[in-house]
Amino acid sequence: MPHLHDAIQAAFLWYDMHLWAFQVGDRRYERKDEEVWMEPMFGPPVMEVNTKKMDFFVNSKVPPVIYTYDFGDDWVHRVEFVSKRPVEPNEPLPRFVSGQWATPPEDIGGPPMYGVFKEARQDENHPEHDWAKEAGYVDWAHDEIHADVVSEQFAKLQRQKTRRTSRWVMEG
Repeated sequence: MPHLHDAIQAAFLWYDMHLWAFQVGDRRYERKDEEVWMEPMFGPPVMEVNTKKMDFFVNSKVPPVIYTYDFGDDWVHRVEFVSKRPVEPNEPLPRFVSGQWATPPEDIGGPPMYGVFKEARQDENHPEHDWAKEAGYVDWAHDEIHADVVSEQFAKLQRQKTRRTSRWVMEG
């Protein structure tokens, strides 16, 4: 699952600066980092995120997979695998296939502030216009996915032979 997290971070052009988790049915998976880990007081125990491989998700009996990033901003995503195909020998993975819209910038304030961000970005008279212009990555526009930039982030993941335990940062 850490590789799936890395791919989501690359697709969103985020910097992997926050805690994250996957929820699969009643099971929660997180990185049990010694520096920040504390077992929850309530609910089922949290599983180590490294205990599940991608093959697990391809099974049609697996309940919906929920990915949560940045527990303060609380970005919650439903992850769906829509199709599978054989992997070609030496095919570079992960691979960005396509997308539809730009993604929210990192640390924008969660879904409620993303709405404000989009409004302020469009309206030069909006009181938060200057903030919105500075908060966006590249030349952010809602209808522009910046596939070239996202593809470059995936290329960086492809060049990593193994997943680093430290956070990877997008390089310029």
